[in-house]
Amino acid sequence: MPASHENPTPPRLTPAAVEGLTPIPAPVGIDLPTGGDDGRLNQRRQEAQRTVIYLMLFRVGLATLLLGSLVAVALLNGRAETLTGPSGRFALSLLVATYAVSLAYGLVLKRVRNLVAFAYIQIAIDLMFVSVLVHGTGGVQSGFHFLYLIDIVAVALLPARRGALWVSLAASIALLATCLAGYLQWLPELPGQTLLPWDVSQRELLFRLVLSLAGIAAVSALGLSLAAQSREAGEKLQRHEQYAGDLASLHENTIRCLSSGLVTVDREGVITSINEAACDILGATRGAALGQPLASRVPGLSLLLDDVGLVGNVRRQEVDAMRPDGAMRRLGVSAMPLSDHTGRIIGRVIHFQDLTELRRMEQAVQRSERLASIGRLAAGVAHEIRNPLASISGSVEILRTLPEADEDTKQLVDITVREVDRLNELITALLDYARPPSSESNNILLSEQVQEVARAFASGVKQSPIEVLTDVDPDVRVRGSAGQLRQVLWNLLRNAAEAMPGGGRISITLTQDELTSGEQEAVLAVADTGVGISREDQEHIFEPFFSKGKKSGTGLGLATVARAVEDHHGLIEVQSQPGNGTTFTIRLPLARNLTRPPSEPALAAS
Repeated sequence: MPASHENPTPPRLTPAAVEGLTPIPAPVGIDLPTGGDDGRLNQRRQEAQRTVIYLMLFRVGLATLLLGSLVAVALLNGRAETLTGPSGRFALSLLVATYAVSLAYGLVLKRVRNLVAFAYIQIAIDLMFVSVLVHGTGGVQSGFHFLYLIDIVAVALLPARRGALWVSLAASIALLATCLAGYLQWLPELPGQTLLPWDVSQRELLFRLVLSLAGIAAVSALGLSLAAQSREAGEKLQRHEQYAGDLASLHENTIRCLSSGLVTVDREGVITSINEAACDILGATRGAALGQPLASRVPGLSLLLDDVGLVGNVRRQEVDAMRPDGAMRRLGVSAMPLSDHTGRIIGRVIHFQDLTELRRMEQAVQRSERLASIGRLAAGVAHEIRNPLASISGSVEILRTLPEADEDTKQLVDITVREVDRLNELITALLDYARPPSSESNNILLSEQVQEVARAFASGVKQSPIEVLTDVDPDVRVRGSAGQLRQVLWNLLRNAAEAMPGGGRISITLTQDELTSGEQEAVLAVADTGVGISREDQEHIFEPFFSKGKKSGTGLGLATVARAVEDHHGLIEVQSQPGNGTTFTIRLPLARNLTRPPSEPALAAS
């Protein structure tokens, strides 16, 4: 079926979609949402910590700026000696105190548990420093009233949003108290002070106070609005984070429950995500698959993708995948382009299913139907040939007894009788192959039958350079005919020995395996180290009279084996490469509801 070139809207790559396929670590400095009360408390603590750190950094930066400005003004005016005068010492002392408390804040930050209270302590100390600076620079005439506003803005960033109102009130009280106390000369004149707080008229005092308090009120209103908007945005963000988390969890569970493989690759075909089913099908771990080219796992897929281009689709194509253990898997593949939120193509989404077992069953059914028709034809021919052969054999025997028969005639008679017997043997094998399935169905301890046949066969090849090894599960039971199953194993062992004219090793294994449907089956494998079978011949070896490289035999051995396995509702497979030996694998359904007998030691014949 040709690949489809339809171009529907490609799937978008959302964070939830990617997170459902593979866990993505959070980038440095970004906190992923965590649900529940613990998550909210942790988020509040992180907000408070950021605000405290920003406040500390801003305080140090502002102090550094003021210090640099003070030194620069003194140097530009050619009055560097003012730095050592009373006013210079006052300014430097205040800046040094600011540095000292900032250093102390940094040292105790890691040991502080209540960061909100710690921030309020810093803000209170800041208000004290600002009040001292305002008084020392002229009280109501000072140009540093704006420093009160900084703490109001800072407190609006804390989780306790109503703190902006209280800090605004505290800043207003501090400003009023400092300016009025200085104007009334309740506060002493500082050394080197050039601008006196009381050197101002009442009208100017009132005007400047009203102007400063109005500024504080305006910033307070903006801070409260900022706090409300921040709180609303935080709540919305939290709801969206919870929704995104639920969606990601749902998506992840859905992807995990898929029995088919799902892989995403980038534009170069490198695997960016892979689900568990895909790992099982390809026989790879997630860590080993990520970052590797998909073509290294499924070589045939890259050809399909190249044919349709980056924006084309692949629909219901079949390719072969090589597992690390050498097993070939038949995959049914579909692929679509993958785009990001802007619509730009960034790779592909590839979905595939393991069709190996399905195709194997289809081949078994086709082979069964073909062999059944051949068997019916062979049975009819055999019946028609057997009767004339009996007449020929009897007539030739009579010729042998005639008085005028000389030695040459008797020799020719012997040859004829021998060939008639060989034909009769072939016809008997044909009738055995075409015989209806045996009605015998007993509970068979298959492991015991395998051990006995292996022991008998090993005894027969002791004088040849052939080694027979077994690895048998002692508790494998099936239903069927013990005689037929023994004959099946014997034929396979004989074929294995004939495939090793120079000697070698035959390995017999019997295990139990569980299908995807949950049912269990017996798996009997006979492997040799012989000459192997070509891929072309593997498709015909179970057909009657197909035989290559053998000087004797009827060519019905493997055909009879396949028929017997089919009669027991099983499957037979062959894996072989020329020069690397052959493995025949028989799968039979286990007998149900049986009490398992005591374990017996497996035979290891050699």
